[in-house]
Amino acid sequence: MAAKESRRRGEATVFASGSAFKGNLQFARPLKIQGKYEGEIKGTDALEIGPQAKIQAHIEATHVVVFGHVTGNVVATEKVELRQGATLIGNIRAPKLEIDDGVIFEGQCEMKQNAQLEKAS
Repeated sequence: MAAKESRRRGEATVFASGSAFKGNLQFARPLKIQGKYEGEIKGTDALEIGPQAKIQAHIEATHVVVFGHVTGNVVATEKVELRQGATLIGNIRAPKLEIDDGVIFEGQCEMKQNAQLEKAS
């Protein structure tokens, strides 16, 4: 997430590296996960998965940026970004997708305008 975007929407909540959570998470402000998470993540704002993060979850958010490792489906109403060094094993549903060189992506991608927040098949 760009710093400008974070300031506009408010400061992000951060799950620091070394942290580990399991369950169903809902968020309404920008969220950065740098540790481990297993379960389901649903939000109405931006989500950033840090370079050291290891996530096993179904993810739904407006904008998802992945630097780390995600196993699970990702649904975004605006955009998904897979940044250099990221690994995503799962399906993506979003109207926009950016993939850097060096990304590992194993799954299917469905790109439609106004993607609805529902589980990717």
